Amino acid sequence: MNSANSLVSIVVPTFNGALHLEATLRSLQMQTYAPIEVIVVDDGSTDETVAVARRSGIPNEVVVQPNLGVAVARNRGLARAHGRWVGFIDQDDLWRQDRVSNLVDYAQSHDLRAVASTERPFAVESQRGALRAVGDGREMWPDAWIDDDGEEALVVAAAAPAGPVEHITVERLMEGAAMLTTAVLYERELALAAGGFAPHTRALDDHILNLNVARISGPIHRIDTGDLLYRVHAASTSTVSPMAGPFLSAIASVRLGGVFSSERRSGANVEHLLNNLPAAPIDVIDQLCLLLLTTPSGLRARRLARWAKGTLRRRLNRAIP
Repeated sequence: MNSANSLVSIVVPTFNGALHLEATLRSLQMQTYAPIEVIVVDDGSTDETVAVARRSGIPNEVVVQPNLGVAVARNRGLARAHGRWVGFIDQDDLWRQDRVSNLVDYAQSHDLRAVASTERPFAVESQRGALRAVGDGREMWPDAWIDDDGEEALVVAAAAPAGPVEHITVERLMEGAAMLTTAVLYERELALAAGGFAPHTRALDDHILNLNVARISGPIHRIDTGDLLYRVHAASTSTVSPMAGPFLSAIASVRLGGVFSSERRSGANVEHLLNNLPAAPIDVIDQLCLLLLTTPSGLRARRLARWAKGTLRRRLNRAIP
């Protein structure tokens, strides 16, 4: 295989990520696979993110854009990538050292154009109190707790025994997001043909891409290696009430778009967001519409009752001094 066909491009979108970015880039530098191309796309940071990226000497290219959103940053990196394969990593996560090798080997041996892996959440021990203070239970998320500056030990750790391979179908994806944004390694041409990341939505830009990838090339195989090391910290994004409107509206638009099945399907993350819908910062009528658009008909009565109860409780709490 020539280098053009074996090159893997890795896109790192950044926004005010100076604190953890160097550790992320080091995990890419330590990959056992070669050749690799690293492209950092900064989305208008106001901290030292760009300086950290350039000072590390690891990225092949650092692209700076105005603050246009992470989907635009990912698409810009996708457009500038030269590899046959392209993957994406968030500015605070890590890849275990043989993640790229595992994904490429599996894709080639199974003649796939997209392949994913499972994640392993981790956190820094000194941040345990801060995680608890967030109040959403995220101190229970990590599978691994590390000391300060303990990232390298995670990156070079021996692989855990692999579990069964999951085949993520279009039908499964119609139930809601099935994996982390950065779980998938794509053939670059496939990611482009599938339309890239959807820049019109605050949530699910990657999910819409994965739906189209699965529609074009078949189920995405997700190998259970835990090679994607997901950092849990106090600023980690959580699927709480601010995300309910963007997330549920994107689910509804996909279902009503005329390409995928019009059947309402409800997975775990949709259920979680529906539970939090009364707290969403959107109009009550919009909440009701989103509930009806995303809830299967057999569950509507129960969902409506729960939503009404939650909405009434919040209004009463605001009325009581």
